[in-house]
Amino acid sequence: MHEYLAKAAKLTGVELPALEEASKTSDKLLKNYKKRLYEKLSKDTPEDMDKTDIVLLGSIARGEASPKSDCDYYVLQHGAPANTTRRLTMAMERVLKDLEVRKPGAQGVFGEIVVAANLYESIGLELDSNTNMTRRVLLLSESKPLTEGATHETVFDHILSRYCADYTPPNRSKDSEARVPRYLLNDLVRYWRTMAVDFGTKRWRDGDSNLRLAKLRITRKILFAGPLATVLLTDQKIRTNDQLQDYLKESLAAPPLAQLARHIDLLEDDSREAMGILLQNYDQFIGILSGEQRSVLEGKGSAKSREELKKQCRVIGDKIQSSLEQIFYNDRLFKDTFQKYAVF
Repeated sequence: MHEYLAKAAKLTGVELPALEEASKTSDKLLKNYKKRLYEKLSKDTPEDMDKTDIVLLGSIARGEASPKSDCDYYVLQHGAPANTTRRLTMAMERVLKDLEVRKPGAQGVFGEIVVAANLYESIGLELDSNTNMTRRVLLLSESKPLTEGATHETVFDHILSRYCADYTPPNRSKDSEARVPRYLLNDLVRYWRTMAVDFGTKRWRDGDSNLRLAKLRITRKILFAGPLATVLLTDQKIRTNDQLQDYLKESLAAPPLAQLARHIDLLEDDSREAMGILLQNYDQFIGILSGEQRSVLEGKGSAKSREELKKQCRVIGDKIQSSLEQIFYNDRLFKDTFQKYAVF
């Protein structure tokens, strides 16, 4: 479990058994995927591996996986020849088949070759599709390289450089006073709103999904809240803009829940209590996703069991919502900056 979560759990006096187990499971899955991938590549090692990476996203990258978790990934291509990315894609598909892991969804976000330059050159305007934005924000918020990681780090840096351009030379002097980076903040808000709108479309098209709704209200909301906390605290954490990119890189490297929990010792008493409630309920939901109850959320089991679990997840989501409102709306650490930047 991430050190920020462990610290927050200790300070709030809560236990996080499901998150501790999920962290161990995530590490095991990551190591197993990596081992099997390199076994597949051992007789046919691609050239220019330093120009491409397989990037894992989702619960494994966040350290919240169960043995039955999906494997969301894409092949990040940054100048590698087509044969290199093709071999990596085919090798990863064979790994998932051998392990009987479900392939990424049919939306086209995952399981594809992603041209890295699109992530940092096409921000905003018509070329920045929902798919491109999703891949970019998830790379910043919840990603881990399965391969060596050089391309992942380079592209991470290029994306942040683009977001920070208005605050660094030649647009401003390197020692200018640090400010909240609106460009990045607006894209985080855009991504969260897009997830919510897309959920509405999927529910309209496919009907209700208890699992999809619960994830939107809990894990997806924290996926937004963690980086939001990081960005909103920029001018409180650093003094000058020459520190901006390093601050964002170091902070965003932590999973979203850890980014939020990181600031536990700076919160007022009411907000610290709210953080404890948030962590307990998030842990409870991770326990649901990791056990047999997950299948009930997916539509199996009796109507009674589905309704009871739906209500349980609603309560969890409501408690997390109330906790976030206390932390962002009422605590002196966030409230002024939140009011100034988060909506208008």
